[in-house]
Amino acid sequence: MWRSRSVHLVVVFATYLTSQFLFGQSNGAQLCIAPNSGSTPQRCAPGLCDSGQLSLKIDSRPKIRWPEKDSLALTDLDTSTSHRVVVYRAGKAQQAFRFRFSDFKSKRLCLFLNDLYWTAQLWESKDTSWCKCP
Repeated sequence: MWRSRSVHLVVVFATYLTSQFLFGQSNGAQLCIAPNSGSTPQRCAPGLCDSGQLSLKIDSRPKIRWPEKDSLALTDLDTSTSHRVVVYRAGKAQQAFRFRFSDFKSKRLCLFLNDLYWTAQLWESKDTSWCKCP
C-alpha cells in the first residue's frame, strides 16, 4: 500500500513538472503594472495627453483599465512566448510593443508610463520603486 501511494505521488509530481515545462506557466513570473498618477505630463507621446480613459490590452485578453491608485499584478502570463501590449487612450490604440520574459534577467517586470513623455516602458521590477506588487 505504501509503495502504491509513493508511485502515485511521483506520477502526480512528474505530471506537474511536465505541465509547467510544456505550457510555460508563470514559474514566478510577474508583470506588475504601476499606477498612473493621473497628472498631465509636460510632454507626451502623440495621443497620450488626450483626454479619456487610459487602458491596456495584453495579447488576446480583454482590455483592462490602467490602475490609478495601486499596482496591478499579472502572474499568469506564459514565460515561453512573446506578449503584445497595447496602450489605449479613450478607446484608441496609442502605443504597442512586444516583449518576452526571456529578454530580461528577471521574470518580475514592471510596466509603467514614463513621466517625462508618458510613453509605456517595461523594466525589471528591481529597478523600479513605483511598482508595488507583492
